[in-house]
Amino acid sequence: MRAPRLSPPIVFRLVAVALVVLILVAASLHLRRLPRDVDVPDLGPPGSRDRLAAGLARCQALGMKADGDPACAAIWAENRKRFFAPDTAR
Repeated sequence: MRAPRLSPPIVFRLVAVALVVLILVAASLHLRRLPRDVDVPDLGPPGSRDRLAAGLARCQALGMKADGDPACAAIWAENRKRFFAPDTAR
């Protein structure tokens, strides 16, 4: 009794799966080497931007609890307004 031969479509699928696995491993190794502590430059004058940044940091620290926080909702609305219309927010 002979072993069944692998048909070309099966071989192509095996090669494709192996390539996808190889790409995922390479990407994870690359992302592992990226620096974790990246300094974010201050892009604007002090004042309302500092208040907004502090509020965004507070909401980020709250995590999922920030969904029900009205202060976080207001801060996110202000951040969206400044992002989508930067000239009118000054």
